[in-house]
Amino acid sequence: MSSTSTVPEYVRQRVLIVAKQQGFGNNPNITYEPGSKTGDGYIGLIVRARLIETNPTARPSLSIICKFPPEDRQQREQFNAMALFEREHFIYQRVLPAFEELQQECGLSVGDDLHFGNYPKCYHSYCDTERVEAVLILEDLIDPDRPALTMLNQYDRVDYDHVRVLMVALGKLNACSFALKQQRPELFAEIQRLNDLLSIVLNTEQMAPLTPRHCMLAASAFEPSELPPDHHAEMLNLATDMWRRAGAHIQGKHAEPYAALNHGDCWTNNVMFGYDTEGHVKDICLLDWQMARYSSPVLDYVLFIYLCGERELRRDKFESLVATFYNSFSNTLRRLGVDPERILARHELDNQVKRFGRLALAMGTYALPNLAQLPEDIRLNPEGHRNDVRLQNYHRMMRELVEDTAEFVHFAPINQ
Repeated sequence: MSSTSTVPEYVRQRVLIVAKQQGFGNNPNITYEPGSKTGDGYIGLIVRARLIETNPTARPSLSIICKFPPEDRQQREQFNAMALFEREHFIYQRVLPAFEELQQECGLSVGDDLHFGNYPKCYHSYCDTERVEAVLILEDLIDPDRPALTMLNQYDRVDYDHVRVLMVALGKLNACSFALKQQRPELFAEIQRLNDLLSIVLNTEQMAPLTPRHCMLAASAFEPSELPPDHHAEMLNLATDMWRRAGAHIQGKHAEPYAALNHGDCWTNNVMFGYDTEGHVKDICLLDWQMARYSSPVLDYVLFIYLCGERELRRDKFESLVATFYNSFSNTLRRLGVDPERILARHELDNQVKRFGRLALAMGTYALPNLAQLPEDIRLNPEGHRNDVRLQNYHRMMRELVEDTAEFVHFAPINQ
């Protein structure tokens, strides 16, 4: 994409605004190229813009990422793209700057171990739902001129060291959310209205037919049983209105007074890690905030640990990881002038996991076939591929997930 022909005019105009703000002259040389892999772009298109000053003695070039909705109307509507861009625009335009202001007021600056800044720098954010236009212009996280960040392979289970760094960042995120509740109640009231867009997207016309198929595939991991627990029947029954029930189950009002801002889509492809010179994990950046929601503070880490982490993390090291989360949360919250024990006691996190952790099983029916790299023919006809090692691996993962979420509260039926 060497030309601007596939970049909407309104996006190019916003890039020019950024160029001016960053000290480029009136006519910088701007080139565009794809910013994501071929096949991405159902919800948002990503291009990389390179800004080059025409005066060679002026400032150095700048690489930025432009993220905007597909121009195809049907594609936008199938995935509720504008609702997602409106959500992410709100996070970058209102919420994250408010977090930064709170931290600065309390003496928490960039470089402090307790400072929350684990997200890309946003140069510009624009959203006009009436004109069906939106764009986020963010720093380029793979620009060689910035500290290197790496995205892990989505098919590899994440180990303890990486998840521990994630737990530190999520603890600080939640501390900022609870501090905002105390010190910016008007803005926090807007956050409280953030519903779960993920369950809505997965229940769209495009995605809804996949739910019964995924649940039938999950049921194939078990033999029918006349005695409880009959996991075969359980997985088939889960398909009934699953995403509406899931969305209702995790509504923020059910987690009060402990509900907070969630990232909402916390998995391997939405985080990047930084390392020190010896290869130890030291930093993390949270990407793609379009699914941000108001819900239980445990959901982000429960979904990541149960769906992306090695199994031992949820069976043997869960307590240690939650302790890391809570230490980060409580230390940051104290620096922000709020008593953590009064706001969210450590034992309440265990209660929240039991009440809301069932979402991991619902998401697992969607995520595990992808993580197991099951081809389409196996997904459609598991009975015909019983001896395939990929299906056997998927069945093992599904049985483990069902076993490890068995004590979590089930979704209630939707009252018609």
